[in-house]
Amino acid sequence: MKKIIVLFCLMSISMQAKFIKATLTFENGTTKEGFAEMVEINDSKVKFRLTEKGDTEKILSEGLKKIAYIDSEGNITIAERLFIKTDKGEKGIKQTDKKYWLYVVYSKGIKLAVDIAVSTLRYNPSNGTSTGMGGGTILYMGKEKEDGVFFVFYLSDMMSVNVGMDKSVRKHCDLLFKDCPKFLAAVNAENFKKNTLINKLIELYETNDCNKPIKVEAPKKASPKKKK
Repeated sequence: MKKIIVLFCLMSISMQAKFIKATLTFENGTTKEGFAEMVEINDSKVKFRLTEKGDTEKILSEGLKKIAYIDSEGNITIAERLFIKTDKGEKGIKQTDKKYWLYVVYSKGIKLAVDIAVSTLRYNPSNGTSTGMGGGTILYMGKEKEDGVFFVFYLSDMMSVNVGMDKSVRKHCDLLFKDCPKFLAAVNAENFKKNTLINKLIELYETNDCNKPIKVEAPKKASPKKKK
């Protein structure tokens, strides 16, 4: 299984030139190649250029399906516009009214997407206090062919142990993949670690044959009764 190193991949691209080689795919299936800035979750427009130093065009996010960014080493990072779902228990599933830009790190049966939250913490030396929010990775989970994902957990950079992470991961796996009991059993038996959570989910999904169709044997015909 190919390892997916999400943070390093996104960070390496973001540290490159402001406009990165990219292919835009529109909702109608057409594509446009050139250079684009990396999108953030709420961006309503994408800054795009046909050439790296050319004129900047602002393309509405609403008409786009996804963006494939290609770094200097040929690695591809996919940003996709997705609905965000929340399981409200007895109240059912709540879905956002609009789509948001998320980075899809794996989509083969199970879809795993992330948003990278940058730390906004600031220290005030006059009173010795800090304000703002720490950075982290926000994990979402869904199914490959669907355009919506569930918010699963906020993996904080400030905490070595993320309380409630295992419970939330197991809950959403059970919600989405009841048709793969071997995968669910493996998830329920695993003690996940923050830094390897995404790779471990991919490993468990791939090694438990979730993408293989279940063979259903045809019922055997009853033998005709012999006449006495």
